[in-house]
Amino acid sequence: MTRSPYRFYLLTLLLLLVSGAITVCAFVLIVDPYGVYGIVRRDHFNAVKPGLTRYQSQIKQEHALRLRPQFIILGNSRAEIGFDPRASALAALGAGYNLAIPGTGLATSASQFGQLRQAGVKPRTVIVGMEFIDFLNPAVAPVARQVTAIAPPAHGRADWRFDALFSLASVKDAVHTLRIQHDGEAATMSADGFNPLLDYGAHARRDGYHKMFAQRARESAANLGRKSTRGLATEDFQLLRTFLLAMAATQADIKLVIYPYHAQMLAMFEDAGLWPLFEAWKAQLVREIGEVRVRYPEAHISLTDFSGYGAYNCEPIPSANERSKATRWYWEAGHFKKALGDIVLRRVMSPQETAPDDWQFGMPLDAARLEANRVRIAQERGSCVAARPGLFARQLLAEQHGHAGGRR
Repeated sequence: MTRSPYRFYLLTLLLLLVSGAITVCAFVLIVDPYGVYGIVRRDHFNAVKPGLTRYQSQIKQEHALRLRPQFIILGNSRAEIGFDPRASALAALGAGYNLAIPGTGLATSASQFGQLRQAGVKPRTVIVGMEFIDFLNPAVAPVARQVTAIAPPAHGRADWRFDALFSLASVKDAVHTLRIQHDGEAATMSADGFNPLLDYGAHARRDGYHKMFAQRARESAANLGRKSTRGLATEDFQLLRTFLLAMAATQADIKLVIYPYHAQMLAMFEDAGLWPLFEAWKAQLVREIGEVRVRYPEAHISLTDFSGYGAYNCEPIPSANERSKATRWYWEAGHFKKALGDIVLRRVMSPQETAPDDWQFGMPLDAARLEANRVRIAQERGSCVAARPGLFARQLLAEQHGHAGGRR
């Protein structure tokens, strides 16, 4: 039988394709842009990992399962860039991991904890960032959608693993990993899930903090404008109670943290007519904790309120002509810096330790302290208005509400 003249060329082509695929996989495996393989880790080569832009939840979950942390941090972008697992206040807890994912809510946090628990990982301490905006109803009810079967957790599926190993995007991320090893302003993520937001430093130096605050304010105001002022989302509280019960069942030390919103953000809450709901939300959080304690009387659950108009929250915003002036505590009204996050974590872990100048920053909340907390915030507001009247200028707030914005 005569051999086909194309046989040699087809075999050669197949060999080239297989060799190319092996080379691509080997390159991604060795550089390891997502930190999931650990075959090679060398300083100045691949030790610095880029910030995650794909498969964030799956990759972070993979990290946590491998680390089996003694404590975890859950929440959205405020927690991801504000709470450093390596903060001195957390050192005594052992290994920790920041599972916070930008743009996500309580459902993601509950799912992350559930997946760890299912895998036999039971952190002794769970720090959860509580986001008021997530508990608001939309001003316009969404169109009802047909209910479909719930897909299995993405973490347990193999498709993301294959794509993270063998895809053009993964090759690009691997090349990017090599490029950022000596870039002090690249978007990165630490081995314990913390986002130091180094790229924001470059933006601040180029554009100034005033522009960053203004941009975030426009986005936040547009988001708040899409929220209803007539009641909180009851389904979110039901989810919260289920989540708290799941954590309490593991005897974890649960620390709920109300984020230290900047005064500009709180002023937008007021202007959007959301302040009564903000206070009602805190009271309902306290009630939900009480309901969980009925079932688990020995549960360790704390709720600490870092919102308000105190010295940290009322940090002045540099003016437009102060482009070289930096802020100490906030990147913009939506995100606080690690410096403030470290103070929050220290207060959460050691509430009895107080400083003379900020003793009310981080007020533990229970039914007996709700009124005192309201009085505290009202007093702080008066001082903040006197010191920083520009933060409450209606002209500025009206301008912010007149712009469309992006995600929180």
